[in-house]
Amino acid sequence: MKRSVWIVTLILMIFSLQSCKAKSNPEETIPTFRHDGFLKIHSADGTLKAEFDVEIVRKDFELARGLKYRDSIKANQGMLFIFDFADYHSFWMQDTYISLDMLFIDLDNHIVNIAKNTTPFSEEQIFPEAPIKYVLEILAGTADKLNIQKTDKVTWIEN
Repeated sequence: MKRSVWIVTLILMIFSLQSCKAKSNPEETIPTFRHDGFLKIHSADGTLKAEFDVEIVRKDFELARGLKYRDSIKANQGMLFIFDFADYHSFWMQDTYISLDMLFIDLDNHIVNIAKNTTPFSEEQIFPEAPIKYVLEILAGTADKLNIQKTDKVTWIEN
């Protein structure tokens, strides 16, 4: 009798374990690009240098996640971070699979510095040279390819 109770208990445990669903981990859910608007970069003389489709992030959890866990972005895509206030907002590449160029942008929409070819998975903090309100992350090498410079001006339109 004891043996049959033990077998029934074991069978019930197996069925109950199989019916449990694994909870989804947010790190396992890779977000897809969300087209929130268009962004343009102009030189100091007003010449158009670049145009990007952008995903715009403002909420704390979006700002913290950024492009983490994504394995690619297209050459014409970027993520625009918008902060509540200008400050020395730092960035890092923890759990970011792709190398990026980070364009740090001040309150007047001018690029104040560029962190080029960031190192994937690095936990080293990347700081701007001046207080910033915005950051545009684009595919590594894009700033050089399009000759994007400090003092270039950024404008965008949200959908």
